[in-house]
Amino acid sequence: MYKVFVNDKVIYFTNNSENCNQFSKGLTLAFFTLETTPFIIELLENDDKIDHVIILVNDFDYAFNEFKTRFQIIKAAGGIVSNSKNEKLFIYRLDKWDLPKGKIEKGENVEAAALREIEEECGINELTIIKPLNDTFHIYNLHGKTILKQTYWFDMSSTYQGELVPQLEEDITKVEWLTDSEIKTKVMGNTYASIKELLT
Repeated sequence: MYKVFVNDKVIYFTNNSENCNQFSKGLTLAFFTLETTPFIIELLENDDKIDHVIILVNDFDYAFNEFKTRFQIIKAAGGIVSNSKNEKLFIYRLDKWDLPKGKIEKGENVEAAALREIEEECGINELTIIKPLNDTFHIYNLHGKTILKQTYWFDMSSTYQGELVPQLEEDITKVEWLTDSEIKTKVMGNTYASIKELLT
């Protein structure tokens, strides 16, 4: 199964709708063609009565790969970083809490990109990758183009105890270590659906 986020709404590509964490108001399509892609995106962006679309097809890998051809693809990498107190590292950017991540540079592997971006965005080092997590996909508009961003995520740890420094040129205004309780009260009500997915 694949999930693609459009703001706080979701497109599922699956062969079994029981696997979907369905919201309250959805639409199920038992077919997929490239021509349906703009319709699906417009529906999710503009219809408050629809919060998810399920593409229910046997070969959901094929359908998802076809879907991707309609977009400019941007690949990014980041992580959920824990310290010795089991606090998690968060950034505050454009009035929302987020996890540190950024675009993969040409010739760079995903692990190196994740480490570099977290170091740059948070002023941190002493990072160790523990394991990969599920990728996330989300759609957004940039300079008149519709982008599909794939983000590779990693579970990480850090022994860094120094000052956290937000990367202001990337519109990051705060970097903080947050406890599980703080994540529930501060983050979950003011973050992106794809980030909630990673944290739950």
